Formats: sequence, structure tokens, C-alpha cells
Amino acid sequence: MEPHRLDLLFLWHHHQPDYREPATGRARLPWVRLHASKDYLDMAERLERFPGLRATFNFVPSLLDQLEHARQGGGDALFELLARPVPSLTPSERAEVLRRCSACPPHAQQRWPRLQELIRKAARTAASGRRGSSRPPLGDRELLDLEVYFLLAWCDPLYLGEPEAAAALARGRDLGEAQRAAVLELHGRLLSRVVPAYRRLSERGQAELSCTPYYHPILPLLLDVRAGRRARPESVVPHEPFAAPEDARRQIERARRRHAEVFGRAPRGLWPSEGGVSPEVVALAASCGVEWMASDEGVLLASLPPERRRREAIYRPYRLAGAGRDVALFFRDRELSDLIGFVYQRWEPAAAADDFVARLRRIAAAHRGERPPVASVILDGENCWEGYADDGGPFLEALYQRLSDAADIRTRTFAEVAGEWAAGPVLDRLHTGSWIDGDFHIWVGHPEKNRAWDLIARTRRALVGAGTTPESHPDAWESLFAAEGSDWFWWLGEDHFTPDKELFERLFRAHLEAALARTGLPAAPELRVPIVQPAVRSVARSSPIGFLRPSIDGLITHYYEWELGGHYHLLEAGGAMHRSAGSVKDLYYGFDAEHFYLRLDFRDAEQERAQLDLLLEFLAPRALRVLVRGLERGPRAVVQAPEGGTEQPLAGAECQVGAILELGVPFAALGLVAGEAVELLALTLKGGQPVESFPSHELVRFTVPSADFEETMWSA
Repeated sequence: MEPHRLDLLFLWHHHQPDYREPATGRARLPWVRLHASKDYLDMAERLERFPGLRATFNFVPSLLDQLEHARQGGGDALFELLARPVPSLTPSERAEVLRRCSACPPHAQQRWPRLQELIRKAARTAASGRRGSSRPPLGDRELLDLEVYFLLAWCDPLYLGEPEAAAALARGRDLGEAQRAAVLELHGRLLSRVVPAYRRLSERGQAELSCTPYYHPILPLLLDVRAGRRARPESVVPHEPFAAPEDARRQIERARRRHAEVFGRAPRGLWPSEGGVSPEVVALAASCGVEWMASDEGVLLASLPPERRRREAIYRPYRLAGAGRDVALFFRDRELSDLIGFVYQRWEPAAAADDFVARLRRIAAAHRGERPPVASVILDGENCWEGYADDGGPFLEALYQRLSDAADIRTRTFAEVAGEWAAGPVLDRLHTGSWIDGDFHIWVGHPEKNRAWDLIARTRRALVGAGTTPESHPDAWESLFAAEGSDWFWWLGEDHFTPDKELFERLFRAHLEAALARTGLPAAPELRVPIVQPAVRSVARSSPIGFLRPSIDGLITHYYEWELGGHYHLLEAGGAMHRSAGSVKDLYYGFDAEHFYLRLDFRDAEQERAQLDLLLEFLAPRALRVLVRGLERGPRAVVQAPEGGTEQPLAGAECQVGAILELGVPFAALGLVAGEAVELLALTLKGGQPVESFPSHELVRFTVPSADFEETMWSA
């Protein structure tokens, strides 16, 4: 029998906010340079190893500008510090280097014990400083070692054999300024190869290169900020009316011109920022020459009448009735995309690749159309790899090899498929929304986000009122266009966390201040007032401050039962990548002198938890796996579950699931003694495979207490 066939479309989205100060052009954050050497280059060169595969890579033009700025030696705050002799750094500069260089992907810390040792020592020093200790920070030679290892950690493992990296790794420790200078030079060389690598893929037809509006604005909100109420009628709109269709057109047209300058040909497709679409956006894109666009499956399903809202509807491109020149509309398979983005990082690479291909074949087997189904996998091409072993290389190699060997699965580009479906199905209406929840609450509706929109509206009105245009005052309007980008709104409000929130907010206001200054207009006093206002609020502790004595009954017995424990509020764990809320919303942990305790507060329905298991994976001081089978209500068995071994009951362990999960395990059963540093990760499993981990981007860390623990702790 002829095998079922499927067309697979990958879109890897490359994007970073514009970190450059408008006054100086200096990058305040290093992520463009770091992702260039860790993600952008190897994503192209790994695909190049499989000439039979095709993919689409999407570049935001403001990222291309920053890559060129870095290639030409433009200023970068961190890289300038890394080029200086360590003894010349001031205390505040040393603290900044220490903070930034401790941000290394987990796989690098696991690979190099020296790096892990330095990061842990830096963390202990910071904790001691908070308690008033006078212990010194890392010494000069230690800090220099940390700098070099940080730079190596932000090189994809594909490039660790380069002479500069190999020489530093061969030495191992007590690295000198010569090694650091060499690895800095390696970073520059890798960055300079990024654009040529993608241009080479494009010219030989293996990759399609698409773009996003210039500064990554949310197009429906740029056309009219009130569009946020279409999907959420209850959303609070900004006080100032704002509608700038001229800006939306410029952001698209300038993006297409810049893309053509860099890659030699105009892009045929457009990934609208955050998949944000509306009927007006499709019509505008069509008038700009765009041939295809993409958004999320949730947008498609909300666009269809109720009787047609079935998942199989996502496996074909559409056209929008009445949109003028035809634009093909693709809709991402959320499950397939999120498996790569958030789940497979915990799997063995070959098993993950096999699972992905098996899912594609199930889609093909269930399809009933005359043409093969079209599965669109669209996700971030940079941030998702940090949770993978070896930065995702083994997984991508395994996946690409299986796709190369699969005669029934064709990897295609969006433009190819769009041309073949010129007479495809037509949508009578298109939902106005984004890839996140099918709406725009990430970018409008919160008081902080709305205040930012008000500042943009007033600044733009001042530019227009002064008689300026993008042609008469291009620098001023350039600053306004930069402020229209989505990233500032991403970090405002409470949806996502970054320790650099105030820096992002200052950069946003600096763009608006520059727009006025470059027009000769007086600075607006309100632009000097931070959007993010300090507030008195309780802060969840991340580490215990006293002994716990909980009743293991699955109930919140009294308010103070877990008050002295560590606490992670998982709703606030979002970062540069957004994911849907998981099954757990809060994790509490702590201990008494003899037991470790864990509490989980659930977000999802009880019947959904019955399919899940809980795994506590202890990584230090030694490997140990503790498993709770099934999270349905009632007492649960707790077992030791060695990898590939026989499960054994854990002596003295108790677990009860009710309104919450409560678990207590004797330290003795875990083989832990006072003074040992513990690191563990909690995961939910479904069918033995990881579904989510929490905390999502860090480990639970504590030291097994001695009997006098409470006497040594204090809190203000």
C-alpha cells in the first residue's frame, strides 16, 4: 500500500529586541552577539549537513541591523567589560560581570565542573553579602576564568573544536587574558559567518528566508490599538486613542527592502510579529507584495464556524475572502511546535526524534483530503535550545536524519506550498489575535502596557503636530518606530519576568525622548517618569527560613503550615519564550531536621492529573529518582525509581493528594546527611515521558539542615 504522505514546513524565527541606546548606539545587553555564536550560525550549518531537507528561517530586520552593528565592532556594554583587565574593573563593574557571566546554559555547567564551581561560589558570595558577610567576591583569576568559560558556554558545541576554544579548554583553569582575547576573537568570527551562511542556503534553494515588520510591532494594534478588544471585549484600552496605519505600512515595506539588501532578494513571506493578524493586516500585507503569512492554530479555529472547528482543519493553507491580492495563510501546529520548544529537551534525543516523526505519520494517516496534509511547525529558533543537552545539537541531528530517511515526509518551504495551493480553501472571516491565547493581552490591557501606548500616542502626535515626517526627520521617526516594537510591552505587566525589566523600560522611554530631541521638540516631563512604579508587595522567598511541620493530608491545614518554606510561584516564571500555563501553579518546599517536604498547588482539573506521575530527580549530591505514581486524589505510593532499574518503596515516605499534593520523605531514606548541598528538579510525566518541569529554568537548591538550623536563621 502507498504510504500516507505529509508536507512538513519548519519556520525558525530569529529575533532579539533592539538593545542599542538611541543616543550612543551602544548595545546595553549582549544577547545578539551571544545568540549569534550559540544559535544563529549552527542552525544554518546543521541544516546544510542535510541537503535533502528544506526549512524557512525568519529574520527581524532590526536583528539584522544589530548583527551588522556587532560585525563592524559597534559598542556593547558587556563585551567592553570583558575586554578589560580584571583588576581595572570597579566594584560595580565586577558585580555586573559576575551577574552576567553566571547566566550560562545548564548544559555548559554540566559539561565543565570548573564553570559550575565558579557559578556556585559566586552565588554563595552573593547570598553571604545579603546577610552582611564580608567575604570577598571571586578573586581576579577566578573572575577571569568565569569570563572565559562564559564565552565558551555561549558558543555552540559545534564550534568548541575551533583553535581558540580548544586551547582554552585544554588549559582548563588559571586562564589568562590571552585566552580571553582569543575566545572574544572567536565570537567575532562566528558572528561574521551568520548572514553569509543563510544567504548561501537561500541561493541554493535549501532555505526560504522570510521577514517580520521592521521593529517587530504588533500590527493589529499598530493599525488601531482598540483591536485588542475584538478577542477580549473586557480588555481596558489605553486612555489615548492610537491608530497609525501609515506606520504599519512603513514597518512592512522597510522590512522587505532591508531584507533584500542583506540577502539579495525580497522575501516572499511574512511572519507577523507574534503571529498577530487581523483582516486589515492581511489586506495591508497583500498590498505590500507579501505572498504568504502565518499565525497560530487558535486563530484559525476561532475564525471557523463551530461545526468546522476540528484540528484537521489546520493542515492546509487558506485564503481570506475580500483581502485583495491573494495571500496564503498558514497556521502553526501548536502541539508539534511546543514539543520542540518545551518538552523534548527532557527526552533522549533519538526517542524525541522518533516521537516527532510518529506524530507526523499519525496526522498523515488520519487525513482525508486529496492533497497531502501540510503541518506547519513554527517556533523560536534561539532561546528554546538552552534547556537541551549540547544546545539541542543531538536532537536536531537525530530529527533531521530521520526526516531525510522518511520517504513519506517532505520538508518544504512556505512559498513552495503557497504556490501549489493557489486555489486553496477560503476563509469567510479571520479572527483578530496572536499565537498566545488568540488575543493581545500580553501587549495591551495592563496599566503598565497601556501607559506605554499612551506615551507612544502622545509622542507621535507631537511629531505630527510639529509638521515632521519620516522623510523630513528620519532619525526622529526611526526612534518612534523602534518604540513601537512589541518587546517593551512583553516585559511590562506581570506576564513575564526578567531582572532587566527596568532596563527595557528605560530603553523604551529613551527611544521616545530621542524622537522628540531629534525633532527639536522639548522633552516631555512624563517621559522621565518610570512606567514601572515601585510598590509595596510581599516577595515570595526562594529558600526556607525555618523548620516545617506540615500534616501530610493533601489539605492546607492552616495558613502558616508552609509559611517558613521556600516558594516558587510558577505563574511568574515566564521569560523570553512564552508557554501556556502548566498543571502546577505553586511549588513549596522545606524540611525539619529529619524530613524533606514538598507541596504542589495545581492549576488543572483533577481528572487531567490522573494521567500524570510526579518525578523528583535529585541531581546532587548524587543521582536519585523518586516517583509518585498517579496524581489522583488519595494517598499515593512513593518509590525509588532508578533509571532502567527496579522500583523500590521508599521507607517512611508519605504522599497525599487532595486540594494540593503534600509529600514527606526522611532524609535517611534519600541517603542525605546534614551539610550536603542538594539540587533537584520536579517533573510531571505522562506515559513515562516528561511533560513539564518546575521550576522551569532553575533547580530547587538547599542544604540538608543540622539540628540547630532554626537557631542560625533570622529574617527581618
